[in-house]
Amino acid sequence: MLGIARHFVYAFLFCALSVSTFASPPPAQSNTIVISHVNVIPMDTERVLEDRTVIVRDGKIWKIAAGEGSEPPPKGALVIDGRGKFLMPGLADLHVHLFSSDDLPAYVFYGVTTVLNMDGGPQHLRWRTQVRDGKILGPAIYTAGHTIDGFPPLNEMFLTVETPEQGRALVREQKRAGYDVIKLYGTLRPDVFRAILDAAVQEKIPVVGHINRQVGALEVLKSSQALAAHLEDLLFARFDHLPSDAELEEFAAAIAQSRITVTPNLNVNPTNIAQLENLDAVLKSQPAKLLSSAAYSQWMPANNRNERNDQTPQQIEMMKGSQQMLYKMVRLLQAKNVRLVLGTDAAPYGFPGLSAHQELQELAEAGFTPYQALRTATLDAGSFIADTLPGSPRIGTVTEGAEADLLLLSSNPLTDIKHTGDIAGVILRGRWLSADEISSQRTATENRFATVKRETERIDAALDSGDTGPAEEWAKNSKAESPCIAEWVLMSKVRKLQGKDLPAAIRIARLDAKWYPESFSARYLLADQLFQAGTFAEASKTVKESLTLEPHSAAALNLVEKIAMAQQPTRFNAPGSYKIEYVNDQSHDAQKVELVIEGNAKGPFHGKSIRGSDTNSLQSLTVGGDRLWAVANSGYGPLEFRITVHGDELSGYWAGPFGQNGTLRGTKSK
Repeated sequence: MLGIARHFVYAFLFCALSVSTFASPPPAQSNTIVISHVNVIPMDTERVLEDRTVIVRDGKIWKIAAGEGSEPPPKGALVIDGRGKFLMPGLADLHVHLFSSDDLPAYVFYGVTTVLNMDGGPQHLRWRTQVRDGKILGPAIYTAGHTIDGFPPLNEMFLTVETPEQGRALVREQKRAGYDVIKLYGTLRPDVFRAILDAAVQEKIPVVGHINRQVGALEVLKSSQALAAHLEDLLFARFDHLPSDAELEEFAAAIAQSRITVTPNLNVNPTNIAQLENLDAVLKSQPAKLLSSAAYSQWMPANNRNERNDQTPQQIEMMKGSQQMLYKMVRLLQAKNVRLVLGTDAAPYGFPGLSAHQELQELAEAGFTPYQALRTATLDAGSFIADTLPGSPRIGTVTEGAEADLLLLSSNPLTDIKHTGDIAGVILRGRWLSADEISSQRTATENRFATVKRETERIDAALDSGDTGPAEEWAKNSKAESPCIAEWVLMSKVRKLQGKDLPAAIRIARLDAKWYPESFSARYLLADQLFQAGTFAEASKTVKESLTLEPHSAAALNLVEKIAMAQQPTRFNAPGSYKIEYVNDQSHDAQKVELVIEGNAKGPFHGKSIRGSDTNSLQSLTVGGDRLWAVANSGYGPLEFRITVHGDELSGYWAGPFGQNGTLRGTKSK
């Protein structure tokens, strides 16, 4: 069953520890707050209501009155002097990735009061409840379930599906589990993509995410997908060349006609450029002190996605050029009244909380007025939540009856967007946090994180050599709520080690499964390593545990098939040359590859793939019965061939990156 892992939860499970390890929630205070003589920026239109008194009661904005001559504050109310200050809605970031509950306080410190988590699991449902109940400090959380991806996945933490039936079942299960939205990656087969959207309409749950590369941007725009993540993803899915201004104009008109909502994610390129130019300076900066250890483990030089190489200068120039095109496109979308909502992709590609302010500044750099930029994080984010998730609290405006998620600023953000950083206080669901309290909690959080990060660096260095001892010792003695190394980092280390030190890869995979007991992908990874080691019984048991967590995982179901296949006697002479033509079901393009399998007649077997002038060792090879299953490297990800041998004739199925798949045929020779 989705999200049920009781029999996998180890005794030391981090979330069983005291909630005192979280940043402290606000202390008990009056349920009535009065902000007197404040300048209100309601955000429903571009205006400032000067000298107002705002009364907050029971977490809602109860009354907004003229400052002079207003009635005395209610007895027992907490009164805040708002003279010279500006009250606006709290910010919403509708594209984040929460790796740890330790990520949550930073959003509040920067005035982000609502987030949409774009890849979730059972832990996010718990955090959503704990935040709502005031047990931990954090923004209101809306969350997707596991990101749904095609097979083979571009990210092994994503949930892969290969059939329409699997896709429909996942939608039903994620809705029943309580997730708010369905998140899609852009690599699903067209029939699976359409089935998921149909099921989501039936289940009344919105679909968000990337643009499907196989059906193309124009079909997605005509579909029921509610939100498109990453403006550059829209462009890549539409054009295979640098588009002209006329083409951008035409595409912007199509987006406007579709009524889809877009998160531009403009700050991703500047974030990547900064890390490529001087990662050390980024990691030593003041904002980096608020990175949780799990987030920090992904930003460290050893694990950073932005790896410097000989092509780095050209890569940076390409990003800068791409940014100018994004500026041009986002201006077109704004002019055509496309609903744009702020999204940052923090924490993989931005500092939690701070990146929302940086995204606002990027919108201003693109030509938006401060009000236009602020709308993306307030009014328009609120209308998106209201339209797609009916019954949700009303956010995004300072109006009577709205949720009391508010940001008190010392300067007017309508005159300079950078003034959103002049935070005098935050009201979070009707609870007041002064600038002094935020500063105190921030300092305490930074100090706690600093200690853990030193341990994280030591543990990470040991893991690179296959030594899990320091990690095991830390888990035994730590009172941290979450593991100090992100699951994605552990998976990456396993994959790097598996070809040169399989026992070490298995040790880290066991650690991954132990640290992340509710993760279907951690158990799949361990099962795959055990399978490669020939430990079929334990591999079979472990992959079934993965399927208990996510019964429709195509990756796990395929591994079950591989394990069974590997234990069958081979009914053909496997060594030889396999010349294959494989056809893309979507584009109908045909490509050729030669697989050369070596070894004696009974194995073990190994091989290589030859595509044009490129020759690469096969990543894996399974032979059994009258079939073989080979995994080659396409340069963009794995390319899988499932081949049935009929004498000298070959038939079968293939699947590759970005949702490419189709049939294959060929011949075998000695």
